[in-house]
Amino acid sequence: MVGMGVLVPFPQGSETFADVRGEDRTMRVTRHEDSGVVVVSLWVGKLCRASFRLPIGELPRLTALLEAPLAVDTGEGEGSSAGSAEFVA
Repeated sequence: MVGMGVLVPFPQGSETFADVRGEDRTMRVTRHEDSGVVVVSLWVGKLCRASFRLPIGELPRLTALLEAPLAVDTGEGEGSSAGSAEFVA
């Protein structure tokens, strides 16, 4: 079994995304159809810092969230998130 922090060959069915903050941070998304999960892992350089195993059955819900149009928050009006806290690591 491979644990977090261990670099393994990049499997097929994977994509890597660069973090806008730079500093060699990336997110890898890998489909593991044999075990019925999609693994999302967060990397800094060659070190895996965190991972999340999403059941493949949850993909439609995640996809719908990601495909929804992004609302532009002007900080005015009802439902505005102006002043709300956001965690940034």
